[in-house]
Amino acid sequence: MKKIKGYTIKGKIKLLSGTRIGGSDTALQIGGVDNICIKHPVTLEPYLPGSSLKGKMRCEMEQALGKFSGNNSNEPCGCGRTDCLICRIFGPHKNMRHELGPTRIIVRDASLTSGGEIEIKTENMIDRQKGMATNPRQSERVVSGSEFDFALRLSEWDIDSECRYTVDGKEYTAGAALLEFVKDAMRKMQASGIGSSVSRGYGHIKFENLTKDGEAFEL
Repeated sequence: MKKIKGYTIKGKIKLLSGTRIGGSDTALQIGGVDNICIKHPVTLEPYLPGSSLKGKMRCEMEQALGKFSGNNSNEPCGCGRTDCLICRIFGPHKNMRHELGPTRIIVRDASLTSGGEIEIKTENMIDRQKGMATNPRQSERVVSGSEFDFALRLSEWDIDSECRYTVDGKEYTAGAALLEFVKDAMRKMQASGIGSSVSRGYGHIKFENLTKDGEAFEL
């Protein structure tokens, strides 16, 4: 088994709405915010963890392809089948016995390049019997318009010559299949959003200025 090629995809992630990827607050603060954003431990600037971006891409493709590890299971796909691009690219979850080789994708932490201010959003629940707001809570969000660097690395191995992936009726093979699969995952992540509370309007993003190995890369 031999690695034959690597692809580097770079660009920007622009927040189109307030976005929150949760962090932990080590200090208990009276009157503090209930849900905080993850921040760099030194600069205290918000960032988008590569693990969160990778996990979201994987989740979107599992939902699209119906690839779950079992009925009523919330765990990622671990089938390890040679025709499963989810397992081939992201790795088969908890499955050490497979013939897929190494995980193909590396997603870097996305560091802040502009914006990054934190807003406090207050939310509550509505008591439908009384018509009153109850259980108020506060969440930190990175403001809309903030931008982050985005980068991922995708590897192609000689055993990937067997790969197939079809998008809009067009079939791609080998390394092109891996790239189209990742591109599809990025499109789906852009359409749905990242972080918590996307159903309430959080986490709407847009990829901008994407390149693949220095050349323009369109989703």
